[in-house]
Amino acid sequence: ATKEIPRPIPDGDFELVPLGEDPNRGVKIGIGLPDLARKQLKACLRENADLFAWSAAEMPDLDPEVACHQLTIDPS
Repeated sequence: ATKEIPRPIPDGDFELVPLGEDPNRGVKIGIGLPDLARKQLKACLRENADLFAWSAAEMPDLDPEVACHQLTIDPS
């Protein structure tokens, strides 16, 4: 079974732009963008939806040196 990892919630008001049939595959954009910019961004995202990877399994040749990162945080 696949463990679902919660995604961070963007701050502020946003609109979900679905990318395809799966309701879990979408991106959130701020509603504060000017109307024309929002319309153009949504069109660009939909036109390029096939470029998004939704899991590591969809990126089999990606070098972990590129894909992995660390967050420097204060453990206390």
